Amino acid sequence: MLELRGVVKRFGEAQALGPLSLAIPEGRTTVLIGPSGCGKSTLLRMLIGLAPPDEGEALFGGAPLSGQLPEARRRTGYVIQDGGLFPHLTARENICLMPVHLGWTERAQAERVDALAALTRFPAERLDAWPAELSGGQRQRVAIMRALALDPDVLLLDEPLGGLDPLVRRGLQDDLREIFRALSKTIVLVTHDMHEAAFFGDLIVLMRDGAVMQQGCIADLLEHPADPFVTEFIRAQRSELPL
Repeated sequence: MLELRGVVKRFGEAQALGPLSLAIPEGRTTVLIGPSGCGKSTLLRMLIGLAPPDEGEALFGGAPLSGQLPEARRRTGYVIQDGGLFPHLTARENICLMPVHLGWTERAQAERVDALAALTRFPAERLDAWPAELSGGQRQRVAIMRALALDPDVLLLDEPLGGLDPLVRRGLQDDLREIFRALSKTIVLVTHDMHEAAFFGDLIVLMRDGAVMQQGCIADLLEHPADPFVTEFIRAQRSELPL
């Protein structure tokens, strides 16, 4: 579904990413992890066309992403850090942004919102509340519902649980994993938390300085590190791992 071939991304004189090649498995959850500034959010933005490569190419469904951006973006849900809800719109209006834009009927919008609220365990009586009236966990659920509104093939999430208190974060982790399993979509999630990577990831991609250091399941990284940095990074968070 998603692939990067020999991509490089620069911001001015700084090279933020690459050269890098990566294939994202279809219907699985891939987690991008690494220290701050390693390029994981830039890579995620490249997958949706918000950070086009300076070299190499990004592909969607086997074809260059650059030639099909409108269609690819309709088939991709994107959850940015902190949710990014519009404060002047209610939860329901945030969720329905794209359905309204595409001319869905009010009945179709209502049915989709009801289905997503049930999926994400969002209280129906809070759908007409403003973002400022919602808890942090509720705002993140609205952001996820908005990303899923068009039933996309791909879901991209940039640190969706960052900034939440530990109890809320743990509860949302459990619900998110159930949602991912129920949807069976191609999912790419960015985190800096190794516990979260092990919890969600079918494939974990560990990055450093714009490059992929190793990819595999958590057991691969633990038992067969490809570089001393892999061991160092895991050891720094070992107490957080559910092992």
